[in-house]
Amino acid sequence: MQRQNGLENKRVVVMGGSSGIGLAVAELSATHGAEVVIASSQEARIQQAISAIGGKTQGEAVDVSDERSVETFFTRLGAFDHLVFTAGDSLQLNELASTNLQQARHAFELRYWSAVASVKYGSKHLRKSGSIVLTTGIASQRPQKGWVIASSVCGTVETLLCAHQWRSSNH
Repeated sequence: MQRQNGLENKRVVVMGGSSGIGLAVAELSATHGAEVVIASSQEARIQQAISAIGGKTQGEAVDVSDERSVETFFTRLGAFDHLVFTAGDSLQLNELASTNLQQARHAFELRYWSAVASVKYGSKHLRKSGSIVLTTGIASQRPQKGWVIASSVCGTVETLLCAHQWRSSNH
């Protein structure tokens, strides 16, 4: 019986795929017949994820906050069908007046600039019928008290995807 979901014989790259939402995406993609490639910062968690998922799953340790590391990863990887970016850490929620700007910069580095690098270098290897999915939270659409940095990061990631889709469809 042939699957109708479009993932059979497809290659799915999950940035941040060793835990949380990324791991769930990797597991579901593999269940639907995809070859899954997990990129994450911690080799031990990558190996645990590969063992848990099985199938055609593979992984590589990648420092997503380092542009050259991301570029090298995608160059080595070659062609693929779908890119899912889920890398991130827990956002620190604080009032702006008590926000540690170094931590805020780190949040942007990991959640925004790493996504930019992944889209920049990954899209060069994305097959014509492929897709890019960037995950974020609801903080930009439903900000709460103390969520100023979280809301800003989430809104910026949403705008990145919209702008990239517009650019890609008009060129």
